[in-house]
Amino acid sequence: MFTLRIARRALTASLVAVAASTLCVSAASAENDNRPNVVLILADDLDALTTPVWQAMPHTATLIRDRGVEFTHGFAPLPICCGGRSSILTGRYGHNTGVLTNAGPAGGLQAFRAKGNETRTFVKALHDSGYRTGMAGVYLNGLERSPGHIPPGWDDWNAGIDNSLYTGYNYTLNENGISVKYGGAPKDYQTDVVAEKSRRFITDSAASGQPFFWYAAATAPHSPLPPAPRHIAESQPTTAPRSPNFQEADVSDKPSWLVHTADARAAAIEATNDADYTARLGSLKALDEMVAGIVATLADTGELDNTYLIFTSDNGYSLGAHRLDQKMAPYEESIRVPLVIAGPGIANRCSAAMALSIDLAPTILDWAGIGAPDRMDGRSLTPVLRGDASAWRTDFLAEYGGAGYTGRDGIAQEQVLTAGTPLADVLDIPSWIAVRNQRYLYVRWYERERPLEDRKYELYDLEVDPYQLTNLIDTSAGRSAHTDIVTGLDRRLSELRTCAGTACH
Repeated sequence: MFTLRIARRALTASLVAVAASTLCVSAASAENDNRPNVVLILADDLDALTTPVWQAMPHTATLIRDRGVEFTHGFAPLPICCGGRSSILTGRYGHNTGVLTNAGPAGGLQAFRAKGNETRTFVKALHDSGYRTGMAGVYLNGLERSPGHIPPGWDDWNAGIDNSLYTGYNYTLNENGISVKYGGAPKDYQTDVVAEKSRRFITDSAASGQPFFWYAAATAPHSPLPPAPRHIAESQPTTAPRSPNFQEADVSDKPSWLVHTADARAAAIEATNDADYTARLGSLKALDEMVAGIVATLADTGELDNTYLIFTSDNGYSLGAHRLDQKMAPYEESIRVPLVIAGPGIANRCSAAMALSIDLAPTILDWAGIGAPDRMDGRSLTPVLRGDASAWRTDFLAEYGGAGYTGRDGIAQEQVLTAGTPLADVLDIPSWIAVRNQRYLYVRWYERERPLEDRKYELYDLEVDPYQLTNLIDTSAGRSAHTDIVTGLDRRLSELRTCAGTACH
């Protein structure tokens, strides 16, 4: 199959040669276009710290993690769905995409398009260089207001265009310009539909002779997705893990937005967290089966040995840490995500290198022989995947730009709200920026709401306080004791908050 594929690709050499003149495609690729395929499988709200990802997803562990590199320090520097996915597609921090939350002036698809991002995604670069591209599942929040929209660069488009996608049933997909309604039957379960479209795309692409990119973006384990019908019986009620910061007893050293809403948030967690956790674990079973089906299809078509596989999440999830039941926060549960990559030339190992979601775009372009544009804030993970992290980053920027804890521009935009929805589920949180290095997390709150002199600050020593229970600069004595550390981190934060392109590296 692979030999036949190269022969077919020779037929497209002239087209790729044209792309090479503008996108730096290598000469070898222009001759026969035997460049590798890429499959990106993106979970939704899957954290790396509380949820036992690999126990819940044994096929994914065996087929991707154990065949490639597991990044034990994978991060989503903008921990909310639309902002995180925007950064993945562009390789840029949120302050450069202009997408800092899910809706409003600083969020959603409208902000993404207004800033010109859709013409600068890595997908369009792949497409323009000769790749066949496709996706199924979630694109960006706000697509429901432009249901007929198909962004440039996609050959096979199957995006959810209403928020019912999160329930798993009775949703509508824009399938290459045609609105297709799915019902409530077991065969309509959303993850399984994405899985079937994944298998079909890979099979068709293998026959086409083009290298291909596929983006499988089911919503598992995002609430309120239930387990697939075949998994309901085995998804028994399960108590969510109780980490040391679960329902943190004393949040007085946290910023005032959390202090003021702590009781409402704690009550919501008490009422919903265990049921949420049970559904999350159950929904991961179908996602795991989807991964197995994708790998099996790659093997059946002879494409597996020439395909890079990426499994990660758009952001983490709090699951009760610090009395929070969502994401958006700068704390570890929100920003830490699973990340595993397997493919040609990648040996099995673990890496402690700080790998960010903005690194995926330049990495994929690197595999495709396309030079990553200087505007990309992320870096190609290629040297780290080879085992060389000697010149890698030691810190990064994290950020969020919601409308404040009385706003609805953030998390509420992706929730399927019903009567009786807990108050904490519709409250946004204020904006913040932070710098996270190998030892400390330093956060500046109210970045978009208050003048500099009225900001609030947090500092955590992650070596001695990995659960971020003690804000070292909440008191005057603490601030005095950590003056030099804060001065250095504040200087670095000022550098990163407006960085662009190689200046972010």
